[in-house]
Amino acid sequence: MGAVVVRAPLRVALGGGGTDLPSYYREHGGLVVSTAIDRHVHMTVSARFARRYLLKHLEWEEVDHPREVRHPILRAALEHHWEGGAVELASVGDAPPGTGLGSSGAYAVCAIKALATLSGRKLERSELAEAACHLEIELVGRSIGKQDQYAAAFGGVRAYEFRPDESVGVRELQLSEGVRAALRDEFLLFFTGRARSASDILGAGQAEEALHRLKELAGETCAALESDDLDRVAELMQEHWEAKRRRSSGTVTQEMEDLREQALRAGARGVISLGAGGGGFLLVYTPDPVRTRAALQAAELPFGLESQGCIALR
Repeated sequence: MGAVVVRAPLRVALGGGGTDLPSYYREHGGLVVSTAIDRHVHMTVSARFARRYLLKHLEWEEVDHPREVRHPILRAALEHHWEGGAVELASVGDAPPGTGLGSSGAYAVCAIKALATLSGRKLERSELAEAACHLEIELVGRSIGKQDQYAAAFGGVRAYEFRPDESVGVRELQLSEGVRAALRDEFLLFFTGRARSASDILGAGQAEEALHRLKELAGETCAALESDDLDRVAELMQEHWEAKRRRSSGTVTQEMEDLREQALRAGARGVISLGAGGGGFLLVYTPDPVRTRAALQAAELPFGLESQGCIALR
């Protein structure tokens, strides 16, 4: 087989983040609602005639054996999901890592899918998601949840139920075209100017009461979206901000507070932080995008909805 090209979408979490952590869902069960977006991690991989592995990501690596790879996800993927010889692999993302869009989970999904496709193996979406979760949480040892890998593998606007028995329920939300249009046009992503490590923040301890409320908010957000009640979605975003602040220290910085206040003064009705917080992107819901964009002095990442999940392009 020649070169394989794979892409996996990034995601925007709309509620329930933190309840997908094993430390929480194994006792209480978790619920997350998110949408995949048309911003991706792209990966190309091909077998090499040369003996050495050549990897191009944020840096260049050329090694004799997968165990020598410095990139932790690529090292684990090659050691556990590849039985062939040396490969050449290149990757690029549509957004910087550590900014709350699930890039690490998408990267793990992309790597496993690319290597499986190169070797002629087909993985169901649930298999792919679980393999990526195992890679990041068990093999790499990151203190993270499972929503990013599932969103990257499945795509679409979905609710993910993480059950104590380790099974995962996946449900696509039934949305009107009006709500889909609003998600595309009236929900905006603004960068706070700071990246951070989700694993460091999520590993710092979580307030259980806040996580209970975040799970409730995820369910209420699903209901509001499916009933075309965007006013209620905005209210839930505001509650989500406060619950996330209570979840763990470091989730809300002064820069994030300032950007949120600017957005609300410029017509926004709801603002939430994405991922573990501590920086990254804010999601802003505004019925007046032109006014809100003009008022905020922050970089925006335009996006649309992505329904396909992780796919091989060739």
